[in-house]
Amino acid sequence: MTEALVFEYPRLAGRTDVAATCSPAAPYLVGLNHRSAPVDVRERLSVSEARLADVTERLMRLGAVEGACVLSTCNRVEVLVSSTSEDVVDRVVDWLAHHGATTREALQPHLYIRRGSEAVTHLFRVASGLDSMLIGEPQIAGQVKKAFAGGALDPTLHQLFEQTMHVAKRVRSQTGIGEHAVSVPYAAVELAKKIFGELHGVRVLLLGAGEMGELTAEHFAKQNVDQIFVANKTYERAVELARRFGGSAVQFSAFEEQLAECDIVIASTSAPHHVIESAQVQRALEARRQRGLFLVDLSVPRNIDPAIARIDGAYLYDIDDLQQVAETNRERRRCEAARAEEIVANEVRAFHVRAESEDAVPTIVELRARVDEIRSAELEKCLRKLGPIPVEQRQAIECFASQLTNKILHQPIVELKKSAPLRGAIRRIFGLRP
Repeated sequence: MTEALVFEYPRLAGRTDVAATCSPAAPYLVGLNHRSAPVDVRERLSVSEARLADVTERLMRLGAVEGACVLSTCNRVEVLVSSTSEDVVDRVVDWLAHHGATTREALQPHLYIRRGSEAVTHLFRVASGLDSMLIGEPQIAGQVKKAFAGGALDPTLHQLFEQTMHVAKRVRSQTGIGEHAVSVPYAAVELAKKIFGELHGVRVLLLGAGEMGELTAEHFAKQNVDQIFVANKTYERAVELARRFGGSAVQFSAFEEQLAECDIVIASTSAPHHVIESAQVQRALEARRQRGLFLVDLSVPRNIDPAIARIDGAYLYDIDDLQQVAETNRERRRCEAARAEEIVANEVRAFHVRAESEDAVPTIVELRARVDEIRSAELEKCLRKLGPIPVEQRQAIECFASQLTNKILHQPIVELKKSAPLRGAIRRIFGLRP
């Protein structure tokens, strides 16, 4: 478990009897996401980070809830609870409808419900980025971690949390699911890196402040570029956007002066014609002493003359080029996702093997105590009949009795760890508490 996170289980305080843990809670998940519900429905149910504690407390008061947490992002809202009763699902659905100020009938078509193993599999896939709108989304693992950190975790959810984070880390480190640009803006960054290597120290000119151009500039800004210049027909908008990136605004009519100063040019204007011509780029490259110039044309109709691609030192990509790169990378991620799915499937099986083994502990403890009780009673009878004997002989008899019971119990205990039905049978045969 991460050192920064400390979890307590107040609901288990004072429960020292073994029977209290004989019916382990199972995980149940009720939620909706970008595939099952439109944004207006997701908005209704969303939970801000500031409200997580209050919402979790409300869930814990539903009854039959041993532990609870809520994962709320722009693409999904999911409630995960642990309970010994499947009736908890109906209570959570009713609670979600009330929380979203809607009816159960209106909400039900958008919901999915995962029980037990299905809930474990779903959570592993979500944290690994396999269920995201964008396969391999890196932020989701951190969001899942925050959801658990803000929840009320009983032993079942605590164990599930640790395993979920382990699976997400393994998928990220052993597959390439998070590699390769799969969006047009980031594809531009990836191509620029192939030309310039590290982008630290390069200068960027954003020509026009369209949504796609702005997003592309944002991606470049995250690469610690040296400077971002913004030129726009409306100068006030250029000033506003430049301030956001810590850059400088320039008059649109004077942007050619920046061509020689900048290494990367992003064109995203609404002009129905070429804004950058071959002659302008030729002059810029001469002034740059043939240092490369990377140009990204995100406009339709195109803002940059396609003939520029034939100029030595000019690297021009339009939106179709970038989409092709992004689609190629999406296919790569899909291949990596298949490998990630195998990891998830194996981890789900391993999780249930461990859970089954741990679920058997109370029965094993009681069985051993019951057999030890019988052994002690019968041993005492035997020793009384023998009368006074040397200490060495008494110890040998006690050792024999102990080894005999251990040998007899060995195989039943092995089988108890594998089979829940057998646990019930053993409890009945030996008269253990149900």
